[in-house]
Amino acid sequence: MQVMLMRRQILRADLPRAAATVPEVTLPRILIPHRGRKLRPPTLHYGWTGSLSEMLLQYANEHNLIQTMIYDRDLEVKKTDTFGSRLAAVFDIMEKHGLSRPDPCTLQVVGSLNAGNELAILSLYTNYDLRRAPLDEFVDALQKVLGEKDRPRWYIGLTKNTWVSWDHRY
Repeated sequence: MQVMLMRRQILRADLPRAAATVPEVTLPRILIPHRGRKLRPPTLHYGWTGSLSEMLLQYANEHNLIQTMIYDRDLEVKKTDTFGSRLAAVFDIMEKHGLSRPDPCTLQVVGSLNAGNELAILSLYTNYDLRRAPLDEFVDALQKVLGEKDRPRWYIGLTKNTWVSWDHRY
Protein backbone atom coordinates (compact mmCIF):
# COMPACT_ATOMS: atom_id res chain seq x y z
CA MET A 1 0.00 0.00 0.00
CA GLN A 2 2.73 2.42 0.92
CA VAL A 3 4.27 2.69 -2.54
CA MET A 4 0.92 3.19 -4.29
CA LEU A 5 -0.42 5.71 -1.80
CA MET A 6 2.77 7.70 -1.40
CA ARG A 7 4.04 8.08 -4.93
CA ARG A 8 0.89 9.09 -6.80
CA GLN A 9 -2.82 9.49 -6.63
CA ILE A 10 -5.10 6.52 -6.30
CA LEU A 11 -7.41 6.79 -9.26
CA ARG A 12 -10.54 4.74 -9.80
CA ALA A 13 -8.63 2.52 -12.22
CA ASP A 14 -6.17 1.73 -9.40
CA LEU A 15 -8.81 0.52 -6.93
CA PRO A 16 -8.51 -3.22 -7.74
CA ARG A 17 -4.76 -3.02 -7.18
CA ALA A 18 -5.26 -0.98 -4.01
CA ALA A 19 -7.68 -3.65 -2.74
CA ALA A 20 -4.87 -6.21 -2.96
CA THR A 21 -2.51 -4.18 -0.75
CA VAL A 22 -1.59 -5.30 2.73
CA PRO A 23 -2.78 -2.94 5.50
CA GLU A 24 0.03 -0.94 7.10
CA VAL A 25 1.03 -1.11 10.75
CA THR A 26 2.01 2.57 10.74
CA LEU A 27 0.42 5.44 8.86
CA PRO A 28 2.70 6.90 6.17
CA ARG A 29 3.19 10.64 6.75
CA ILE A 30 1.92 11.49 3.27
CA LEU A 31 -1.50 10.16 4.32
CA ILE A 32 -1.84 12.54 7.26
CA PRO A 33 -4.24 15.24 6.04
CA HIS A 34 -2.68 18.69 5.81
CA ARG A 35 -4.39 21.73 4.32
CA GLY A 36 -1.06 22.94 2.91
CA ARG A 37 -1.10 20.12 0.38
CA LYS A 38 -2.86 20.35 -2.95
CA LEU A 39 -4.91 17.17 -2.50
CA ARG A 40 -6.83 15.57 0.36
CA PRO A 41 -5.65 11.97 0.98
CA PRO A 42 -7.97 8.96 1.00
CA THR A 43 -9.59 8.03 4.30
CA LEU A 44 -7.77 5.27 6.13
CA HIS A 45 -9.19 3.47 9.16
CA TYR A 46 -7.08 2.18 12.05
CA GLY A 47 -8.67 -1.01 13.31
CA TRP A 48 -9.24 -4.75 13.11
CA THR A 49 -10.91 -7.17 10.73
CA GLY A 50 -10.76 -10.91 10.22
CA SER A 51 -12.46 -13.26 12.65
CA LEU A 52 -13.40 -10.31 14.85
CA SER A 53 -16.03 -9.19 12.35
CA GLU A 54 -17.88 -12.53 12.40
CA MET A 55 -17.48 -12.90 16.16
CA LEU A 56 -19.16 -9.52 16.69
CA LEU A 57 -22.10 -10.42 14.45
CA GLN A 58 -22.52 -13.75 16.25
CA TYR A 59 -22.35 -11.96 19.62
CA ALA A 60 -24.99 -9.48 18.46
CA ASN A 61 -27.27 -12.38 17.46
CA GLU A 62 -26.79 -14.21 20.76
CA HIS A 63 -27.42 -11.08 22.86
CA ASN A 64 -30.38 -9.65 20.90
CA LEU A 65 -28.39 -6.67 19.69
CA ILE A 66 -29.27 -6.99 16.01
CA GLN A 67 -30.00 -3.58 14.54
CA THR A 68 -32.40 -3.06 11.64
CA MET A 69 -32.78 -0.27 9.14
CA ILE A 70 -35.71 0.60 6.94
CA TYR A 71 -34.83 -0.39 3.41
CA ASP A 72 -38.03 0.74 1.69
CA ARG A 73 -40.40 3.11 3.54
CA ASP A 74 -43.30 2.46 1.16
CA LEU A 75 -43.15 -1.30 1.56
CA GLU A 76 -41.98 -1.09 5.18
CA VAL A 77 -39.17 -3.49 4.38
CA LYS A 78 -36.54 -3.75 7.08
CA LYS A 79 -33.07 -5.20 6.64
CA THR A 80 -30.49 -6.20 9.19
CA ASP A 81 -27.89 -3.50 9.73
CA THR A 82 -24.84 -5.74 10.10
CA PHE A 83 -22.45 -2.81 10.64
CA GLY A 84 -24.69 -1.29 13.34
CA SER A 85 -25.17 -4.71 14.94
CA ARG A 86 -21.41 -5.25 15.14
CA LEU A 87 -20.93 -1.84 16.74
CA ALA A 88 -23.72 -2.55 19.25
CA ALA A 89 -21.87 -5.76 20.14
CA VAL A 90 -18.62 -3.83 20.69
CA PHE A 91 -20.34 -1.35 23.01
CA ASP A 92 -22.04 -4.19 24.93
CA ILE A 93 -18.75 -6.06 25.38
CA MET A 94 -17.04 -2.85 26.52
CA GLU A 95 -19.77 -2.17 29.06
CA LYS A 96 -19.65 -5.72 30.45
CA HIS A 97 -15.89 -5.37 30.94
CA GLY A 98 -16.13 -1.92 32.54
CA LEU A 99 -14.51 -0.20 29.59
CA SER A 100 -15.88 3.30 28.99
CA ARG A 101 -16.38 4.73 25.54
CA PRO A 102 -13.63 7.13 24.57
CA ASP A 103 -14.65 10.77 24.46
CA PRO A 104 -15.05 11.74 21.72
CA CYS A 105 -16.07 8.31 20.47
CA THR A 106 -14.57 7.64 17.05
CA LEU A 107 -15.40 3.92 17.01
CA GLN A 108 -17.33 2.75 13.96
CA VAL A 109 -17.83 -0.33 11.83
CA VAL A 110 -17.10 0.49 8.21
CA GLY A 111 -16.36 -1.13 4.90
CA SER A 112 -12.77 -1.46 3.78
CA LEU A 113 -11.24 -1.75 0.36
CA ASN A 114 -8.24 -3.85 1.43
CA ALA A 115 -9.59 -6.04 4.24
CA GLY A 116 -9.32 -9.24 2.20
CA ASN A 117 -12.45 -11.41 2.23
CA GLU A 118 -13.93 -9.34 5.05
CA LEU A 119 -15.98 -6.32 4.17
CA ALA A 120 -16.40 -4.89 7.66
CA ILE A 121 -13.70 -3.63 9.98
CA LEU A 122 -13.88 -2.17 13.47
CA SER A 123 -12.39 1.28 13.00
CA LEU A 124 -10.93 2.91 16.09
CA TYR A 125 -10.31 6.18 14.24
CA THR A 126 -9.24 7.51 10.85
CA ASN A 127 -6.31 9.49 9.52
CA TYR A 128 -8.67 12.51 9.81
CA ASP A 129 -9.26 11.81 13.54
CA LEU A 130 -5.65 11.72 14.72
CA ARG A 131 -6.17 14.51 17.27
CA ARG A 132 -9.24 12.71 18.63
CA ALA A 133 -7.75 9.20 18.63
CA PRO A 134 -8.37 7.10 21.74
CA LEU A 135 -5.45 6.66 24.12
CA ASP A 136 -3.15 3.66 23.65
CA GLU A 137 -4.36 2.32 27.01
CA PHE A 138 -7.92 2.19 25.64
CA VAL A 139 -6.79 0.45 22.44
CA ASP A 140 -4.83 -2.12 24.48
CA ALA A 141 -7.78 -2.74 26.81
CA LEU A 142 -10.24 -3.07 23.90
CA GLN A 143 -7.87 -5.45 22.13
CA LYS A 144 -7.76 -7.60 25.25
CA VAL A 145 -11.54 -7.72 25.88
CA LEU A 146 -12.21 -8.48 22.21
CA GLY A 147 -9.60 -11.25 22.22
CA GLU A 148 -7.80 -9.75 19.24
CA LYS A 149 -4.24 -11.03 18.96
CA ASP A 150 -2.84 -8.58 16.39
CA ARG A 151 -2.33 -4.85 16.71
CA PRO A 152 -4.69 -2.68 14.64
CA ARG A 153 -3.67 -1.78 11.10
CA TRP A 154 -4.46 0.98 8.62
CA TYR A 155 -7.14 -0.03 6.09
CA ILE A 156 -8.30 1.91 3.04
CA GLY A 157 -11.92 2.95 3.48
CA LEU A 158 -14.54 1.58 1.12
CA THR A 159 -15.66 5.16 0.50
CA LYS A 160 -13.58 8.31 0.22
CA ASN A 161 -10.71 6.18 -1.02
CA THR A 162 -9.19 8.46 -3.66
CA TRP A 163 -7.11 11.62 -3.55
CA VAL A 164 -9.34 14.65 -4.17
CA SER A 165 -9.06 18.43 -3.99
CA TRP A 166 -9.88 20.01 -0.62
CA ASP A 167 -13.01 21.66 -1.99
CA HIS A 168 -14.39 18.37 -3.34
CA ARG A 169 -17.67 17.27 -1.71
CA TYR A 170 -18.36 13.56 -1.44
